[in-house]
This record gives sequence, structure tokens and C-alpha cells, in this order.
Amino acid sequence: MDFTITKAQKQLKREVVEFAKNNLNDQEYFEKFSEDMWKKICEFGFLGLTIGEEFGGLQESYLTAAIAIEALGYGCKNNGFVFVVMNHIWVCQNLIYLYGTDDLKKKYIESMLTGAKIGAIAITEPESGSDALSMKTTAKEMDDCYILNGSKMFISNGPIADIFVVYAVTQEEPSRKITAFVVERKFDGVKTGPDIEKMGLVACPTSELILDNVRVPKENILGKIDSGSVLMTTALEWERFYEFVPHIGVMQRVMEKCVEQARARKQFNRAISDYQAISHKIADMKVAIEMAKQMMYKIAWLKDNGKTAYEETSIFKLYVSENYIKTCRDAMQIFGSYGYTKEYDIERELRDALACSIYSGTNEMQKNTIYNMASFSYF
Repeated sequence: MDFTITKAQKQLKREVVEFAKNNLNDQEYFEKFSEDMWKKICEFGFLGLTIGEEFGGLQESYLTAAIAIEALGYGCKNNGFVFVVMNHIWVCQNLIYLYGTDDLKKKYIESMLTGAKIGAIAITEPESGSDALSMKTTAKEMDDCYILNGSKMFISNGPIADIFVVYAVTQEEPSRKITAFVVERKFDGVKTGPDIEKMGLVACPTSELILDNVRVPKENILGKIDSGSVLMTTALEWERFYEFVPHIGVMQRVMEKCVEQARARKQFNRAISDYQAISHKIADMKVAIEMAKQMMYKIAWLKDNGKTAYEETSIFKLYVSENYIKTCRDAMQIFGSYGYTKEYDIERELRDALACSIYSGTNEMQKNTIYNMASFSYF
């Protein structure tokens, strides 16, 4: 396992940071989605990192993609916008690219790669969150299509998405089966609710998705019929990795602000960095960042070698989310009352961070997965 970063990867990292700093930090859009920023990141080519050249993508390795995404998290202060991008790429575009038929790829990948169409995933329902397999949305076969009925809740990118990967029950007896469908907003019966007001990640519009007798052609089945639970597990693996990689960059950015503040601010005639109560908080941030990076490299290596990383991504999601929240909470302590004000941006970083212990499966669910995997033999 070689974790050496190439010159080309280092250069890409610098380019992403510079691009993000110069183009994705308009404060006007910290609290709402920006179509202009979306256009810029599409033109930069970011959406096509791992997509094949035959579709106009860059066909980079998963490690290179992770390095670029970490850099995006560092350079772009708009965590909600980064969340929009990650949702589009990894749980919609990526799923169609990896598991769609040739016809589905030809139908959707190019428009998603250029950003002409925005993607989203629809699993969560009003009464099924962590217990996703208890979903009530149904898909009934009828001639050359399936009729979808139900509603999905808290759909990231919902109000702006053109394409949804929707999971629905296709068989109840003798055993429950779920299937994934590619659903277009323009299909009759597809509606989205208003943008849900949230505590953080405000630049990522979130809504309910309503499916009222939606006719979805059979060619829009993603993967195989009745195999949606397997595809869902795979989707969550991608999500728990790449949606949390940007948080490492955010942690680095927040830590650097804390170092600057700790050296500049004085109490009792000494820089507060001289007090271990402060310096040790920053040391903990550095340890968390480096440990998260090692996990990032390992998971990217596994994916580049065609291996599963379900356990590893659960550990990664749990570790990164808890330390991301801790980093932002400790930053507020270091900044004191200033950190609680909007001027210093620490309060927004903390609000954005808090949700990461919930999305992509709660941290409690990750611990269940990790415990179950821990019962297997070491050898």
C-alpha cells in the first residue's frame, strides 16, 4: 500500500484550493444555493473526476479524487455548497455510471457531468430513517413501466435536482425486495416540497420528494430488479467516504484559524497558545486530521483496487464526524465570545458540522455496524 502523493496530485490539490478560494466563497451565498458557483465548478471539470474519458470525464483514480475533494473542503468555506456537489457526484451520477446500463449512461451521464442536470438520492422517508428497509414507497409493474407512489423526506438537493435515484418496494411477499429507479423531475407526478429551513448547511437545498402515480420506464431500473438493498448498501459506502472527505479539509482550515487566534490573542500578558488548555486542543485537532487522512488513503486504495470498504467507511464516517464536531466546538472555546459571533464564522462552521453525526446513517448506526464486524475472526 503506497501512500506517496505524486507531483500531479499535489499540483491538482493546489489548483483546487486556489480555484475554490477565488470562486466559491461569495458570502452572499453562504445561506443559499448559487447557480453561478455551480456553473463555475462544472466548468472547472470537478464533476468528472472519476468518470471515463468516453463521457468527457478525467478518469482519475479514487485517491486523486479524494485528494481533490479534501482540497475543496479546505478552500471552499461554503460547506453547504460542497455538500450539494458531493451528493450530486457520489450518490446519483456515480451510481448511474457504475451500475447503470449503457443506455442509462448515454441518457444521463453527459448532462450530469456538465452540470446541466443536478442529481440527488432518495432513500429516507418521513417514518423510515435509520431503518431504511422499512420504507413504504412502492413500485408496481404495469406493462412497460413501473408506477411509483410514496414520499421521501430530507432529500439533499431536492428543490434543485433534475434526476433522482429513488428506492422503492417492488415485492412484499414472500420476502421484501427493493429496487432503485432513475426518476426525472419532469416525469408526471413528481413534486418536491419547499426548501426545509435547517440549522446549518443552508446552501444545500433540502426538501420532501412526492411521487404520485409516477410512470418510470423499465429501462430506468438501476442495477437489477429487486436488488435495491444491495445497491443501497453500496451507495452508502460511497457516501460515507466521499461526503466526509471534505470535512478533513474543513478541520484543517479551522485548525489554522485557531493557531492564528491563539498566537495573536493575549490574556494575563501571555499569548493564549502558551496555555496547555489551549495548545492541547489544537494538538488534538492535528492528531484527528492526520488519523483521518490515513483512513482516507486506505479507503481510496481499497476502492482503486476494486475492493469493498463497508466496515472501513463506517469507521471513517464515525471518526471524521465526531472529530469534525469536536474541532469546531473547541474552536469556539478558543475564540471565546468572538467565536459566538457571526463575524468570525466559527458559529457557522459548528452549525454546519453538527449534522454530520446524522446524515449517511447516524453515528449510533455506524457503531452497530462496527460492532457486528468486530465479531468476525481477526484471521
